[in-house]
Amino acid sequence: VFSLVAGRYTIEWHHVMAATLLATLPVAILFIWLQRYLVRGLALGAVK
Repeated sequence: VFSLVAGRYTIEWHHVMAATLLATLPVAILFIWLQRYLVRGLALGAVK
């Protein structure tokens, strides 16, 4: 019985991981690229 039901309700982890990678990779690249401006802005804001 379990083998009949398990096929419908299994999580396909490779699809979950691919979607997670596609969602987080652009944000991570943008953060790394703009990190110097973020740190500079925070430092200037703290001095004032």
